[in-house]
Amino acid sequence: MAGVCWVCGKPAEASCRFCGRFVCKDHASKYPYFMAVYVGAANTPKAIVVADAIWCGICRPQPEPIEMPEMY
Repeated sequence: MAGVCWVCGKPAEASCRFCGRFVCKDHASKYPYFMAVYVGAANTPKAIVVADAIWCGICRPQPEPIEMPEMY
């Protein structure tokens, strides 16, 4: 990986799954990443989740979708 840690400037080991910032091992965190949500049997919502996706700890993944009417 060619980059430096957003926090300390050391060589980066990974990039944040949510915002793309590069982080070193000391500053990398973990956060669940929802890949897809769908309605399953009996009309029950289900999700495909990656449990320990790399997270920079700086960005704030939103808990719910954000309305963006200006994009339509």
